Amino acid sequence: MYLKKEKISIWKWIGLFFGAMILFTILSRAIYQHSTAVVTTKMPTSGTITHTVQLSGKTLQNQEQAVTTVAGLRVASVCVNEGQQVNQGDVLFTLDLDYLEETILTQKQNMEKQRLSVQDAWSQNAATQKRRSNAQAQAEENYNSAVSQAETALDRAARDLERAKTALENYYKGITEDKAQEEALVSECQKAKSDYDAALAALELLQQEIADKIQEAIDRAEQERAQAPQQETVPEVLPPAEPVPQTDTLTQAEIDAIANAVRAEYAQRLSDARSAVEQARQAVDETNAALEACRQEQQTGSPVRSEQELLEAVEKAQQTYDDALSALENAKTTYGRAISSANLPDGSNHTAQIGQITYDQMALALDKLEALLDGEGKILSPVDGIVTRCNIQTGEKTTDTTAMLLADLSQGCKFSGLVTEEQSKYIGLGDRVTLRAGSTGKRYEDLPVTTFSPSEETEGGYRLTVQLPANTLSLGASAELSFTRKSQPYSCCVPVSALHLDVRNQPYVLVVEQVNTVLGPQQQARKVSVTVLEQNETTAALAEGALSSKQQVIVGSDRAVDIGSRVRVS
Repeated sequence: MYLKKEKISIWKWIGLFFGAMILFTILSRAIYQHSTAVVTTKMPTSGTITHTVQLSGKTLQNQEQAVTTVAGLRVASVCVNEGQQVNQGDVLFTLDLDYLEETILTQKQNMEKQRLSVQDAWSQNAATQKRRSNAQAQAEENYNSAVSQAETALDRAARDLERAKTALENYYKGITEDKAQEEALVSECQKAKSDYDAALAALELLQQEIADKIQEAIDRAEQERAQAPQQETVPEVLPPAEPVPQTDTLTQAEIDAIANAVRAEYAQRLSDARSAVEQARQAVDETNAALEACRQEQQTGSPVRSEQELLEAVEKAQQTYDDALSALENAKTTYGRAISSANLPDGSNHTAQIGQITYDQMALALDKLEALLDGEGKILSPVDGIVTRCNIQTGEKTTDTTAMLLADLSQGCKFSGLVTEEQSKYIGLGDRVTLRAGSTGKRYEDLPVTTFSPSEETEGGYRLTVQLPANTLSLGASAELSFTRKSQPYSCCVPVSALHLDVRNQPYVLVVEQVNTVLGPQQQARKVSVTVLEQNETTAALAEGALSSKQQVIVGSDRAVDIGSRVRVS
Protein backbone atom coordinates (compact mmCIF):
# COMPACT_ATOMS: atom_id res chain seq x y z
CA MET A 1 0.00 0.00 0.00
CA TYR A 2 2.83 2.32 0.92
CA LEU A 3 4.72 1.50 -2.27
CA LYS A 4 1.69 2.15 -4.35
CA LYS A 5 1.30 5.58 -2.89
CA GLU A 6 4.97 6.27 -3.41
CA LYS A 7 4.76 5.40 -7.14
CA ILE A 8 1.77 7.66 -7.57
CA SER A 9 3.70 10.54 -5.93
CA ILE A 10 6.71 10.08 -8.26
CA TRP A 11 4.59 10.12 -11.39
CA LYS A 12 2.83 13.17 -10.04
CA TRP A 13 6.06 15.05 -9.63
CA ILE A 14 7.23 13.96 -13.01
CA GLY A 15 4.01 15.30 -14.56
CA LEU A 16 4.33 18.55 -12.71
CA PHE A 17 7.94 18.90 -13.94
CA PHE A 18 7.07 18.35 -17.57
CA GLY A 19 4.05 20.59 -17.26
CA ALA A 20 6.24 23.34 -15.86
CA MET A 21 8.70 22.80 -18.72
CA ILE A 22 5.94 23.09 -21.26
CA LEU A 23 4.66 26.20 -19.55
CA PHE A 24 8.09 27.83 -19.49
CA THR A 25 8.67 26.91 -23.13
CA ILE A 26 5.41 28.54 -24.10
CA LEU A 27 6.26 31.60 -22.03
CA SER A 28 9.77 31.88 -23.52
CA ARG A 29 8.37 31.54 -27.01
CA ALA A 30 5.86 34.25 -26.28
CA ILE A 31 8.55 36.54 -24.84
CA TYR A 32 10.81 35.85 -27.86
CA GLN A 33 8.04 36.59 -30.28
CA HIS A 34 7.21 39.77 -28.43
CA SER A 35 10.83 41.06 -28.45
CA THR A 36 11.42 40.26 -32.16
CA ALA A 37 10.85 43.10 -34.67
CA VAL A 38 8.28 42.45 -37.35
CA VAL A 39 9.68 43.73 -40.65
CA THR A 40 8.40 44.28 -44.15
CA THR A 41 10.71 43.26 -46.95
CA LYS A 42 10.95 43.70 -50.63
CA MET A 43 13.25 42.17 -53.20
CA PRO A 44 15.27 44.46 -55.53
CA THR A 45 13.64 45.04 -58.87
CA SER A 46 14.65 46.61 -62.17
CA GLY A 47 13.11 49.87 -63.30
CA THR A 48 13.61 53.59 -63.90
CA ILE A 49 13.75 56.61 -61.61
CA THR A 50 11.25 59.32 -62.39
CA HIS A 51 11.57 62.98 -61.31
CA THR A 52 8.47 65.14 -61.30
CA VAL A 53 8.71 68.95 -61.37
CA GLN A 54 5.62 70.86 -60.31
CA LEU A 55 5.35 74.63 -59.98
CA SER A 56 2.77 77.38 -60.12
CA GLY A 57 2.79 80.57 -62.15
CA LYS A 58 0.76 83.07 -64.13
CA THR A 59 0.27 84.01 -67.74
CA LEU A 60 2.01 87.16 -68.92
CA GLN A 61 1.98 89.18 -72.12
CA ASN A 62 4.57 88.45 -74.77
CA GLN A 63 4.94 92.10 -75.68
CA GLU A 64 4.07 95.42 -74.10
CA GLN A 65 3.27 98.56 -76.05
CA ALA A 66 4.35 101.88 -74.55
CA VAL A 67 2.04 104.87 -74.99
CA THR A 68 3.81 108.22 -74.79
CA THR A 69 3.05 111.82 -75.60
CA VAL A 70 4.73 115.22 -75.47
CA ALA A 71 5.98 116.09 -71.99
CA GLY A 72 4.66 119.08 -70.05
CA LEU A 73 1.01 118.95 -71.22
CA ARG A 74 -1.92 118.91 -68.81
CA VAL A 75 -4.12 115.78 -68.71
CA ALA A 76 -7.80 116.59 -69.03
CA SER A 77 -9.17 113.09 -68.35
CA VAL A 78 -8.06 109.46 -68.06
CA CYS A 79 -10.52 107.17 -69.80
CA VAL A 80 -9.22 103.70 -68.79
CA ASN A 81 -8.05 101.88 -65.68
CA GLU A 82 -5.31 99.35 -65.07
CA GLY A 83 -6.42 95.86 -66.05
CA GLN A 84 -9.03 97.15 -68.50
CA GLN A 85 -9.09 95.66 -71.98
CA VAL A 86 -9.09 98.16 -74.85
CA ASN A 87 -9.35 97.95 -78.61
CA GLN A 88 -7.19 99.65 -81.15
CA GLY A 89 -8.35 103.25 -81.57
CA ASP A 90 -10.03 103.53 -78.16
CA VAL A 91 -9.36 106.80 -76.30
CA LEU A 92 -6.91 106.22 -73.44
CA PHE A 93 -6.72 109.79 -72.14
CA THR A 94 -7.28 113.35 -73.37
CA LEU A 95 -5.23 116.54 -73.08
CA ASP A 96 -6.36 120.01 -72.02
CA LEU A 97 -6.88 121.83 -75.36
CA ASP A 98 -6.60 125.35 -73.89
CA TYR A 99 -3.27 124.50 -72.32
CA LEU A 100 -2.19 122.80 -75.56
CA GLU A 101 -2.95 125.93 -77.60
CA GLU A 102 -0.98 128.08 -75.13
CA THR A 103 1.94 125.67 -75.41
CA ILE A 104 1.85 125.87 -79.22
CA LEU A 105 1.83 129.70 -79.10
CA THR A 106 4.77 129.70 -76.69
CA GLN A 107 6.62 127.25 -78.91
CA LYS A 108 6.16 129.46 -81.97
CA GLN A 109 7.41 132.51 -80.06
CA ASN A 110 10.45 130.60 -78.85
CA MET A 111 11.12 129.45 -82.41
CA GLU A 112 11.04 133.04 -83.64
CA LYS A 113 13.54 134.00 -80.95
CA GLN A 114 15.72 131.09 -81.94
CA ARG A 115 15.50 132.05 -85.61
CA LEU A 116 16.69 135.58 -84.87
CA SER A 117 19.46 134.20 -82.68
CA VAL A 118 20.63 131.92 -85.49
CA GLN A 119 20.60 134.79 -87.97
CA ASP A 120 22.64 136.92 -85.56
CA ALA A 121 25.13 134.10 -85.12
CA TRP A 122 25.55 133.69 -88.89
CA SER A 123 25.96 137.45 -89.27
CA GLN A 124 28.58 137.56 -86.52
CA ASN A 125 30.46 134.69 -88.13
CA ALA A 126 30.49 136.52 -91.46
CA ALA A 127 31.66 139.77 -89.84
CA THR A 128 34.38 137.95 -87.94
CA GLN A 129 35.57 136.27 -91.12
CA LYS A 130 35.59 139.62 -92.93
CA ARG A 131 37.59 141.28 -90.17
CA ARG A 132 40.01 138.39 -90.21
CA SER A 133 40.48 138.65 -93.98
CA ASN A 134 40.99 142.41 -93.73
CA ALA A 135 43.51 141.98 -90.94
CA GLN A 136 45.44 139.42 -92.99
CA ALA A 137 45.44 141.67 -96.08
CA GLN A 138 46.50 144.71 -94.04
CA ALA A 139 49.30 142.76 -92.37
CA GLU A 140 50.61 141.57 -95.73
CA GLU A 141 50.36 145.08 -97.19
CA ASN A 142 52.24 146.57 -94.22
CA TYR A 143 54.87 143.86 -94.55
CA ASN A 144 55.37 144.49 -98.27
CA SER A 145 55.52 148.28 -97.82
CA ALA A 146 57.95 148.17 -94.90
CA VAL A 147 60.20 145.58 -96.53
CA SER A 148 60.13 147.50 -99.84
CA GLN A 149 61.19 150.74 -98.16
CA ALA A 150 63.89 148.97 -96.19
CA GLU A 151 65.22 147.25 -99.32
CA THR A 152 65.24 150.61 -101.20
CA ALA A 153 67.22 152.21 -98.39
CA LEU A 154 69.58 149.23 -98.38
CA ASP A 155 70.11 149.50 -102.15
CA ARG A 156 70.81 153.22 -101.82
CA ALA A 157 73.27 152.59 -99.01
CA ALA A 158 74.95 149.85 -101.05
CA ARG A 159 75.40 152.24 -103.99
CA ASP A 160 76.80 154.95 -101.76
CA LEU A 161 79.18 152.47 -100.20
CA GLU A 162 80.31 151.27 -103.61
CA ARG A 163 80.92 154.86 -104.78
CA ALA A 164 82.94 155.64 -101.67
CA LYS A 165 85.06 152.50 -102.12
CA THR A 166 85.55 153.28 -105.84
CA ALA A 167 86.62 156.86 -105.06
CA LEU A 168 89.13 155.57 -102.54
CA GLU A 169 90.52 153.00 -104.99
CA ASN A 170 90.77 155.66 -107.73
CA TYR A 171 92.67 157.91 -105.33
CA TYR A 172 95.23 155.19 -104.73
CA LYS A 173 95.43 154.47 -108.49
CA GLY A 174 95.95 158.12 -109.28
CA ILE A 175 92.78 158.33 -111.35
CA THR A 176 90.93 161.61 -111.39
CA GLU A 177 88.01 161.24 -109.06
CA ASP A 178 85.62 163.37 -111.08
CA LYS A 179 86.09 161.43 -114.32
CA ALA A 180 85.81 158.03 -112.65
CA GLN A 181 82.80 159.07 -110.68
CA GLU A 182 81.02 160.38 -113.79
CA GLU A 183 81.67 157.15 -115.71
CA ALA A 184 80.38 155.08 -112.79
CA LEU A 185 77.27 157.21 -112.48
CA VAL A 186 76.56 156.96 -116.22
CA SER A 187 76.82 153.16 -115.96
CA GLU A 188 74.49 153.15 -112.96
CA CYS A 189 71.97 155.35 -114.76
CA GLN A 190 71.91 153.03 -117.76
CA LYS A 191 71.48 149.99 -115.54
CA ALA A 192 68.75 151.68 -113.46
CA LYS A 193 66.88 152.67 -116.66
CA SER A 194 67.12 149.13 -117.98
CA ASP A 195 65.82 147.70 -114.64
CA TYR A 196 62.97 150.22 -114.63
CA ASP A 197 61.90 149.31 -118.18
CA ALA A 198 61.98 145.58 -117.32
CA ALA A 199 59.94 146.10 -114.10
CA LEU A 200 57.41 148.26 -115.94
CA ALA A 201 57.01 145.67 -118.71
CA ALA A 202 56.54 142.90 -116.12
CA LEU A 203 53.84 144.98 -114.39
CA GLU A 204 52.00 145.58 -117.68
CA LEU A 205 52.15 141.85 -118.52
CA LEU A 206 50.80 140.95 -115.07
CA GLN A 207 47.97 143.49 -115.39
CA GLN A 208 47.07 142.05 -118.79
CA GLU A 209 47.12 138.51 -117.32
CA ILE A 210 44.77 139.62 -114.51
CA ALA A 211 42.39 141.19 -117.03
CA ASP A 212 42.40 137.99 -119.10
CA LYS A 213 41.74 135.87 -116.00
CA ILE A 214 38.84 138.10 -114.96
CA GLN A 215 37.26 137.80 -118.41
CA GLU A 216 37.71 134.01 -118.38
CA ALA A 217 36.08 133.77 -114.95
CA ILE A 218 33.13 135.92 -116.08
CA ASP A 219 32.65 133.83 -119.24
CA ARG A 220 32.83 130.59 -117.27
CA ALA A 221 30.31 131.84 -114.69
CA GLU A 222 27.85 132.88 -117.42
CA GLN A 223 28.24 129.51 -119.14
CA GLU A 224 27.67 127.59 -115.89
CA ARG A 225 24.59 129.69 -115.12
CA ALA A 226 23.15 128.99 -118.56
CA GLN A 227 23.65 125.22 -118.12
CA ALA A 228 22.80 124.72 -114.43
CA PRO A 229 19.18 124.70 -113.08
CA GLN A 230 18.12 127.41 -110.66
CA GLN A 231 18.80 126.38 -107.07
CA GLU A 232 19.40 127.87 -103.66
CA THR A 233 23.07 128.11 -102.76
CA VAL A 234 22.84 129.14 -99.12
CA PRO A 235 20.40 127.44 -96.69
CA GLU A 236 18.37 129.86 -94.66
CA VAL A 237 16.52 129.44 -91.40
CA LEU A 238 13.31 130.62 -93.09
CA PRO A 239 12.58 131.05 -96.84
CA PRO A 240 12.79 134.64 -98.21
CA ALA A 241 9.59 136.59 -98.52
CA GLU A 242 9.99 137.17 -102.27
CA PRO A 243 12.06 134.91 -104.58
CA VAL A 244 14.77 136.66 -106.58
CA PRO A 245 14.60 135.86 -110.32
CA GLN A 246 17.74 134.43 -111.85
CA THR A 247 18.93 135.12 -115.43
CA ASP A 248 21.79 133.89 -117.57
CA THR A 249 23.43 137.35 -117.61
CA LEU A 250 25.57 138.29 -114.61
CA THR A 251 24.76 141.44 -112.72
CA GLN A 252 27.32 144.19 -112.24
CA ALA A 253 27.62 143.22 -108.57
CA GLU A 254 28.38 139.61 -109.55
CA ILE A 255 30.94 140.76 -112.15
CA ASP A 256 32.59 142.97 -109.53
CA ALA A 257 32.65 140.07 -107.08
CA ILE A 258 34.34 137.80 -109.65
CA ALA A 259 36.87 140.52 -110.52
CA ASN A 260 37.64 141.12 -106.85
CA ALA A 261 38.12 137.39 -106.27
CA VAL A 262 40.60 137.14 -109.17
CA ARG A 263 42.43 140.28 -108.07
CA ALA A 264 42.67 138.83 -104.56
CA GLU A 265 44.47 135.80 -106.00
CA TYR A 266 46.98 138.07 -107.78
CA ALA A 267 47.19 140.65 -104.97
CA GLN A 268 50.60 139.53 -103.73
CA ARG A 269 52.17 139.27 -107.18
CA LEU A 270 50.68 142.62 -108.23
CA SER A 271 51.95 144.28 -105.07
CA ASP A 272 55.44 142.84 -105.63
CA ALA A 273 55.44 144.01 -109.28
CA ARG A 274 54.37 147.53 -108.30
CA SER A 275 56.99 147.64 -105.57
CA ALA A 276 59.62 146.55 -108.08
CA VAL A 277 58.55 149.35 -110.49
CA GLU A 278 58.61 151.92 -107.71
CA GLN A 279 62.06 150.81 -106.55
CA ALA A 280 63.38 150.87 -110.12
CA ARG A 281 61.92 154.38 -110.66
CA GLN A 282 63.50 155.61 -107.44
CA ALA A 283 66.82 154.10 -108.52
CA VAL A 284 66.56 155.92 -111.89
CA ASP A 285 65.79 159.21 -110.17
CA GLU A 286 68.63 158.77 -107.70
CA THR A 287 71.23 157.82 -110.31
CA ASN A 288 70.14 160.67 -112.59
CA ALA A 289 70.30 163.11 -109.71
CA ALA A 290 73.70 161.83 -108.70
CA LEU A 291 74.98 162.12 -112.29
CA GLU A 292 73.61 165.62 -112.59
CA ALA A 293 75.18 166.64 -109.31
CA CYS A 294 78.51 165.17 -110.40
CA ARG A 295 78.50 167.15 -113.65
CA GLN A 296 77.60 170.35 -111.85
CA GLU A 297 80.47 169.84 -109.47
CA GLN A 298 82.82 169.29 -112.43
CA GLN A 299 81.65 172.55 -114.00
CA THR A 300 82.05 174.55 -110.83
CA GLY A 301 85.14 172.69 -109.84
CA SER A 302 84.95 170.28 -107.01
CA PRO A 303 87.59 170.36 -104.35
CA VAL A 304 90.04 167.48 -104.32
CA ARG A 305 89.45 165.37 -101.24
CA SER A 306 92.28 163.98 -99.16
CA GLU A 307 92.88 160.32 -98.31
CA GLN A 308 91.51 160.84 -94.83
CA GLU A 309 88.26 162.31 -96.18
CA LEU A 310 87.81 159.36 -98.55
CA LEU A 311 88.44 156.87 -95.73
CA GLU A 312 85.89 158.63 -93.54
CA ALA A 313 83.42 158.61 -96.45
CA VAL A 314 83.86 154.83 -96.85
CA GLU A 315 83.43 154.29 -93.12
CA LYS A 316 80.31 156.44 -93.03
CA ALA A 317 78.84 154.67 -96.11
CA GLN A 318 79.61 151.30 -94.49
CA GLN A 319 77.82 152.33 -91.30
CA THR A 320 74.83 153.55 -93.30
CA TYR A 321 74.73 150.22 -95.18
CA ASP A 322 74.87 148.20 -91.94
CA ASP A 323 72.07 150.28 -90.47
CA ALA A 324 69.94 149.77 -93.59
CA LEU A 325 70.56 145.99 -93.51
CA SER A 326 69.59 145.86 -89.83
CA ALA A 327 66.47 147.90 -90.54
CA LEU A 328 65.49 145.44 -93.29
CA GLU A 329 65.87 142.44 -90.97
CA ASN A 330 63.87 144.21 -88.24
CA ALA A 331 61.10 145.06 -90.72
CA LYS A 332 60.86 141.46 -91.89
CA THR A 333 60.78 140.17 -88.31
CA THR A 334 58.30 142.71 -86.96
CA TYR A 335 55.83 142.67 -89.83
CA GLY A 336 56.31 138.92 -90.34
CA ARG A 337 55.10 138.39 -86.78
CA ALA A 338 52.11 140.57 -87.56
CA ILE A 339 51.26 138.33 -90.55
CA SER A 340 51.65 135.19 -88.42
CA SER A 341 49.40 136.67 -85.75
CA ALA A 342 46.78 137.62 -88.34
CA ASN A 343 46.92 134.10 -89.81
CA LEU A 344 46.45 132.33 -86.46
CA PRO A 345 43.28 130.21 -86.62
CA ASP A 346 40.38 131.36 -84.50
CA GLY A 347 38.88 129.06 -81.91
CA SER A 348 36.06 126.91 -83.22
CA ASN A 349 32.67 128.57 -82.96
CA HIS A 350 29.68 126.41 -83.80
CA THR A 351 27.09 128.65 -82.20
CA ALA A 352 25.21 129.15 -85.47
CA GLN A 353 25.19 125.44 -86.34
CA ILE A 354 24.10 124.48 -82.83
CA GLY A 355 21.40 127.13 -82.93
CA GLN A 356 20.16 125.78 -86.28
CA ILE A 357 19.98 122.24 -84.84
CA THR A 358 18.02 123.59 -81.86
CA TYR A 359 15.64 125.37 -84.22
CA ASP A 360 15.07 122.16 -86.20
CA GLN A 361 14.34 120.26 -82.98
CA MET A 362 11.88 122.94 -81.92
CA ALA A 363 10.20 122.65 -85.32
CA LEU A 364 9.76 118.90 -84.82
CA ALA A 365 8.30 119.50 -81.37
CA LEU A 366 5.88 122.04 -82.84
CA ASP A 367 4.76 119.50 -85.45
CA LYS A 368 3.94 117.03 -82.66
CA LEU A 369 1.99 119.66 -80.71
CA GLU A 370 0.01 120.69 -83.77
CA ALA A 371 -0.72 117.02 -84.57
CA LEU A 372 -2.14 116.61 -81.04
CA LEU A 373 -4.27 119.71 -81.53
CA ASP A 374 -5.54 118.37 -84.86
CA GLY A 375 -6.54 115.16 -83.04
CA GLU A 376 -8.45 117.19 -80.44
CA GLY A 377 -5.96 116.15 -77.75
CA LYS A 378 -7.11 112.50 -77.76
CA ILE A 379 -4.48 109.80 -77.19
CA LEU A 380 -5.66 106.54 -78.79
CA SER A 381 -4.71 102.93 -78.16
CA PRO A 382 -2.28 101.72 -80.84
CA VAL A 383 -3.21 98.02 -80.40
CA ASP A 384 -5.79 95.67 -78.94
CA GLY A 385 -4.57 95.05 -75.42
CA ILE A 386 -4.93 95.36 -71.67
CA VAL A 387 -3.78 98.35 -69.64
CA THR A 388 -1.01 97.03 -67.39
CA ARG A 389 0.20 100.36 -66.01
CA CYS A 390 -1.06 103.95 -65.89
CA ASN A 391 1.45 106.64 -64.92
CA ILE A 392 -0.75 109.73 -65.41
CA GLN A 393 -3.52 111.40 -63.43
CA THR A 394 -6.23 113.86 -64.33
CA GLY A 395 -5.05 117.44 -63.84
CA GLU A 396 -1.37 116.47 -63.72
CA LYS A 397 1.18 117.18 -66.45
CA THR A 398 2.63 114.57 -68.73
CA THR A 399 6.30 113.58 -68.41
CA ASP A 400 8.91 112.42 -70.89
CA THR A 401 8.47 108.82 -69.65
CA THR A 402 5.83 106.26 -70.58
CA ALA A 403 2.29 107.44 -69.91
CA MET A 404 0.69 103.98 -70.19
CA LEU A 405 1.73 100.40 -70.82
CA LEU A 406 -0.49 98.08 -72.84
CA ALA A 407 -0.20 94.32 -73.07
CA ASP A 408 -0.37 93.63 -76.80
CA LEU A 409 -2.92 90.84 -77.14
CA SER A 410 -2.10 90.34 -80.81
CA GLN A 411 1.29 88.95 -79.75
CA GLY A 412 -0.20 86.19 -77.53
CA CYS A 413 0.59 85.16 -73.95
CA LYS A 414 3.12 83.03 -72.11
CA PHE A 415 3.26 81.11 -68.84
CA SER A 416 6.00 82.14 -66.44
CA GLY A 417 7.12 80.35 -63.28
CA LEU A 418 10.07 80.04 -60.88
CA VAL A 419 12.17 76.86 -60.76
CA THR A 420 14.24 75.98 -57.68
CA GLU A 421 17.89 75.05 -57.92
CA GLU A 422 17.05 71.39 -57.23
CA GLN A 423 14.27 71.32 -59.83
CA SER A 424 16.56 72.86 -62.45
CA LYS A 425 18.43 69.53 -62.60
CA TYR A 426 15.43 67.84 -64.19
CA ILE A 427 13.87 70.49 -66.45
CA GLY A 428 15.31 72.85 -69.04
CA LEU A 429 14.92 74.60 -72.35
CA GLY A 430 12.87 72.67 -74.93
CA ASP A 431 11.29 70.17 -72.50
CA ARG A 432 7.64 69.39 -73.25
CA VAL A 433 5.48 70.19 -70.22
CA THR A 434 1.83 70.06 -69.19
CA LEU A 435 -0.13 73.05 -67.94
CA ARG A 436 -3.33 72.90 -65.94
CA ALA A 437 -5.51 76.00 -65.66
CA GLY A 438 -6.10 76.98 -62.05
CA SER A 439 -9.68 78.13 -62.59
CA THR A 440 -11.09 75.48 -64.93
CA GLY A 441 -8.63 72.62 -64.42
CA LYS A 442 -8.28 72.22 -68.17
CA ARG A 443 -4.99 70.63 -69.23
CA TYR A 444 -2.72 71.74 -72.08
CA GLU A 445 -0.12 69.13 -72.90
CA ASP A 446 3.10 68.87 -74.89
CA LEU A 447 4.01 72.58 -74.63
CA PRO A 448 7.75 73.37 -75.00
CA VAL A 449 9.75 75.47 -72.55
CA THR A 450 10.74 78.49 -74.67
CA THR A 451 13.08 80.33 -72.26
CA PHE A 452 15.07 79.18 -69.22
CA SER A 453 17.31 81.74 -67.53
CA PRO A 454 18.63 82.61 -64.05
CA SER A 455 16.08 84.36 -61.89
CA GLU A 456 16.65 87.71 -60.23
CA GLU A 457 14.02 86.99 -57.57
CA THR A 458 15.65 83.95 -55.91
CA GLU A 459 19.33 83.09 -55.62
CA GLY A 460 20.18 79.92 -57.51
CA GLY A 461 16.69 79.74 -59.02
CA TYR A 462 15.58 80.01 -62.61
CA ARG A 463 12.62 81.47 -64.46
CA LEU A 464 11.08 79.55 -67.31
CA THR A 465 8.44 80.56 -69.81
CA VAL A 466 6.13 78.46 -71.93
CA GLN A 467 4.61 79.96 -75.05
CA LEU A 468 0.82 79.52 -75.05
CA PRO A 469 -1.23 78.81 -78.15
CA ALA A 470 -3.89 81.32 -79.10
CA ASN A 471 -7.22 81.19 -77.26
CA THR A 472 -5.93 79.12 -74.34
CA LEU A 473 -5.30 80.94 -71.06
CA SER A 474 -6.23 84.57 -70.55
CA LEU A 475 -3.76 87.20 -69.45
CA GLY A 476 -3.08 87.06 -65.69
CA ALA A 477 -4.61 83.58 -65.23
CA SER A 478 -2.90 81.21 -62.76
CA ALA A 479 -1.75 77.77 -63.88
CA GLU A 480 0.25 74.79 -62.64
CA LEU A 481 3.10 73.23 -64.60
CA SER A 482 4.11 69.60 -64.33
CA PHE A 483 6.92 67.71 -65.99
CA THR A 484 8.22 64.17 -65.47
CA ARG A 485 11.68 63.03 -66.49
CA LYS A 486 12.55 59.29 -66.59
CA SER A 487 16.05 58.00 -66.01
CA GLN A 488 17.78 55.16 -67.81
CA PRO A 489 16.79 51.59 -66.81
CA TYR A 490 18.45 50.26 -63.65
CA SER A 491 18.68 46.55 -62.70
CA CYS A 492 18.62 47.10 -58.93
CA CYS A 493 16.01 49.43 -57.45
CA VAL A 494 14.75 49.54 -53.85
CA PRO A 495 12.38 51.83 -51.96
CA VAL A 496 14.01 54.90 -50.41
CA SER A 497 12.80 53.70 -46.99
CA ALA A 498 15.33 50.83 -47.21
CA LEU A 499 18.30 53.21 -47.22
CA HIS A 500 20.27 54.04 -44.09
CA LEU A 501 23.44 56.04 -43.41
CA ASP A 502 26.29 54.89 -41.20
CA VAL A 503 28.53 57.07 -39.05
CA ARG A 504 30.57 57.96 -42.14
CA ASN A 505 27.43 58.96 -44.07
CA GLN A 506 27.85 55.94 -46.32
CA PRO A 507 24.56 54.38 -47.51
CA TYR A 508 23.62 50.80 -46.63
CA VAL A 509 20.55 48.53 -46.48
CA LEU A 510 19.46 45.78 -44.08
CA VAL A 511 18.64 42.34 -45.46
CA VAL A 512 17.03 39.38 -43.69
CA GLU A 513 19.47 36.54 -43.02
CA GLN A 514 18.75 33.18 -41.29
CA VAL A 515 21.27 31.95 -38.66
CA ASN A 516 21.40 28.91 -36.31
CA THR A 517 21.31 29.53 -32.54
CA VAL A 518 20.91 27.42 -29.41
CA LEU A 519 17.25 28.11 -29.67
CA GLY A 520 17.16 26.94 -33.25
CA PRO A 521 17.12 28.79 -36.63
CA GLN A 522 16.55 32.56 -36.31
CA GLN A 523 16.31 35.54 -38.71
CA GLN A 524 18.57 38.54 -38.22
CA ALA A 525 19.16 41.91 -39.94
CA ARG A 526 22.49 42.09 -41.79
CA LYS A 527 24.15 45.27 -43.12
CA VAL A 528 24.95 45.50 -46.82
CA SER A 529 26.84 48.61 -48.03
CA VAL A 530 25.51 49.97 -51.33
CA THR A 531 26.18 52.76 -53.84
CA VAL A 532 23.21 54.98 -54.77
CA LEU A 533 23.25 55.88 -58.45
CA GLU A 534 20.06 57.94 -58.52
CA GLN A 535 16.99 58.41 -56.41
CA ASN A 536 13.75 60.32 -56.10
CA GLU A 537 11.21 60.68 -53.33
CA THR A 538 10.20 56.99 -53.39
CA THR A 539 12.82 54.84 -55.16
CA ALA A 540 16.62 54.56 -55.22
CA ALA A 541 18.72 52.90 -57.94
CA LEU A 542 21.74 50.98 -56.58
CA ALA A 543 24.94 49.86 -58.23
CA GLU A 544 24.99 46.23 -59.30
CA GLY A 545 26.81 43.54 -57.26
CA ALA A 546 25.85 44.53 -53.73
CA LEU A 547 22.43 42.83 -53.71
CA SER A 548 20.96 39.88 -55.54
CA SER A 549 17.48 39.86 -56.94
CA LYS A 550 16.36 37.25 -54.33
CA GLN A 551 17.53 38.99 -51.18
CA GLN A 552 14.86 40.32 -48.86
CA VAL A 553 15.57 44.00 -48.18
CA ILE A 554 13.97 45.45 -45.08
CA VAL A 555 11.83 48.42 -46.12
CA GLY A 556 9.80 48.83 -42.91
CA SER A 557 9.38 47.49 -39.35
CA ASP A 558 7.17 47.91 -36.33
CA ARG A 559 10.13 49.06 -34.24
CA ALA A 560 13.71 50.17 -34.60
CA VAL A 561 15.91 47.62 -36.29
CA ASP A 562 19.68 47.69 -36.12
CA ILE A 563 22.44 45.52 -37.46
CA GLY A 564 22.16 42.03 -35.91
CA SER A 565 18.65 42.58 -34.58
CA ARG A 566 16.31 39.56 -34.54
CA VAL A 567 13.58 40.10 -37.06
CA ARG A 568 10.51 38.31 -38.25
CA VAL A 569 9.10 38.83 -41.72
CA SER A 570 5.46 39.67 -41.60
